[in-house]
Amino acid sequence: MAYQPIACGDYDQLELFCIQQAEVTITTTDDETLIGKAINLENHKGLGEFLLLELPQGEHKVRLDKIKAIAYF
Repeated sequence: MAYQPIACGDYDQLELFCIQQAEVTITTTDDETLIGKAINLENHKGLGEFLLLELPQGEHKVRLDKIKAIAYF
């Protein structure tokens, strides 16, 4: 599926999570739950934009338009 850009306000919130290196819980559109530290946002030309998470088992990238819900603590 082609990448669907997310709202600017949502992107700004993700940037803030990365700056704070916030612990987040993400639910994807595939109902996968990921818990980790927001590290960085990346743009992969032709593939879309991704949130880089630091999980206990290593780094993981989530395409931004695949994020259904996000909570932080």
